[in-house]
Amino acid sequence: MFRRLIPPMCIVLSVLVATTSTPLMAAPGDVKTSFNAPGRYPSGLASDGKHLFVADWRDAQIFKLNPEDGSVLATLSAPTLKPHGLACSDGKLYISDDHTGGVYVLDIESEVVERTFKAPQSRASGLAYADGVLFILAGKKVYRVLPDDGTILGYFETPASRCQCMTHDGKVLWISNRTKDELYMVAPDDGKVLGILKSPGPYPVGVAWLDGHLWNVDFQTRRLYQLVVQDDLMYSLSETRRARVEYLWALTNYGPGEVQNLILNVAVPMELPNQKVGAFQYVDSSTSDEGVSFTRNEVSDQWGQACKQWKAGRVAAGVKAMVSYSVEAEVSAIRYLIIPEKVGSLKDIPPDIRERYTADASRYRFNTPYMKKTVKKIVGDEQNAYWIARKIYDFVIDSLEYEMVGGWDVPEVVLKRGSGSCSEYTYTFVALCRAAGVPAGYQGSIVVRGDDACIDEAFHRWAIIYLPNYGWIPVDANRGDAKSPADQARGFGGLSNRFLITTQGGGDSEYLAWSYNSFAKYAMIGFCKVEEDNFGLWEPLSPTTQPARKSEGGASCAKPGER
Repeated sequence: MFRRLIPPMCIVLSVLVATTSTPLMAAPGDVKTSFNAPGRYPSGLASDGKHLFVADWRDAQIFKLNPEDGSVLATLSAPTLKPHGLACSDGKLYISDDHTGGVYVLDIESEVVERTFKAPQSRASGLAYADGVLFILAGKKVYRVLPDDGTILGYFETPASRCQCMTHDGKVLWISNRTKDELYMVAPDDGKVLGILKSPGPYPVGVAWLDGHLWNVDFQTRRLYQLVVQDDLMYSLSETRRARVEYLWALTNYGPGEVQNLILNVAVPMELPNQKVGAFQYVDSSTSDEGVSFTRNEVSDQWGQACKQWKAGRVAAGVKAMVSYSVEAEVSAIRYLIIPEKVGSLKDIPPDIRERYTADASRYRFNTPYMKKTVKKIVGDEQNAYWIARKIYDFVIDSLEYEMVGGWDVPEVVLKRGSGSCSEYTYTFVALCRAAGVPAGYQGSIVVRGDDACIDEAFHRWAIIYLPNYGWIPVDANRGDAKSPADQARGFGGLSNRFLITTQGGGDSEYLAWSYNSFAKYAMIGFCKVEEDNFGLWEPLSPTTQPARKSEGGASCAKPGER
């Protein structure tokens, strides 16, 4: 029998502390509603499709809540001293003890424990139920068991260490991580992490699914949160960084001959969902009294990438020519939450995008017998654009190891060698996606290296792919080449706030060729020892930062190095 836990006046107060904070354009992970948890030590969370059930770990109680306002409708005593995991199905509550590993099946109406069995491990902190299968999160594994007696049907590794709880939304699992403060969308058959949300509190200890929303209870804040999973925005932004970024290119002619017909094209960073840029200041100069006479122009390549172009007729022996720009920018971490079944098939891709971004090119070369066979092996008969790209992504991170071996070799060479730089990871992923019919290109950037104020001499490149109903999303197979399923997922649909994106295109640019940030070409008369250099400088902005000195001039480029 249910018993009242708190008097009516307290229930009214619990309604008053509920808050609604959904923005007009809701992003994945935004809090729609929040209210206080009924106990001081919340742990597990579950739903019967109408109500929420939250366990109190210390007091061994389970509260039945009205999800509209958090009011407590009833309470019952837990059948174990340390209730943690909760799941609900057909009028039964499944309750796990994270100390003893006991699992208890409780009839909600009668409060009778109908059966009990041991979890595969003692630290059974999370439970979920779906389609006649009970999922048990214990230690570093998620087990699929028979709900009658705990017979193991299979298992997979948790997305990361210190995972805490889970729920099933009818298609996928949601698993929380208490140290990274994250919520993972996980394939229930093999544990592949499909998406990542930031938890609203610092200690996500319980999750549940109700009416198309993910619910989370936090042990530290002692609040319940109703989270948006699908709404107007396909992505969330966080951790905005304000900085002044300078990019410098230089060419030194040590002679004794002369450099002639120098053409330098510098990619101009653009406005993007995760990036805002202010006014640019350009400078061009030289280290000699003889000087370098620059002319400046604005051009745009076939991919729509804007460039500043500098031309100089000659750079004499002993002269160093320099070009730079600086810009104040805001860059944010971006994370798409992609629901695979919401992604259309290849037939849903706009024809103009398909034609331009699935074409072969000199550094892709995917029409060879080896590449065709590889693509067929990876993709099979899959038609969903997300799963095609995800299979290719998983193949690339399984097949390659990061190594700077010099140059940017074509994907077939890279795959046979088994290693590559970030650009080679990118070319390989892009080539395989294009061969499979998924439009793909790339972005290039200047990178924060460690401290907020830093120098970048390596830069970074990653892929972008077009998914129906989502548009262009970033995919960094180099970043995703990690051990844990959660870290592998970070490269698919997400970027950190460490990048000023300078370049976006599909390759073989008429102004940037296969480079990014900048590209220079020139002729030499006689023997010349020529050295090109380029790097980026980050300076964090604060309210006391002085504005940049206004200058006139230009910018430049060389083939970037990589890490």
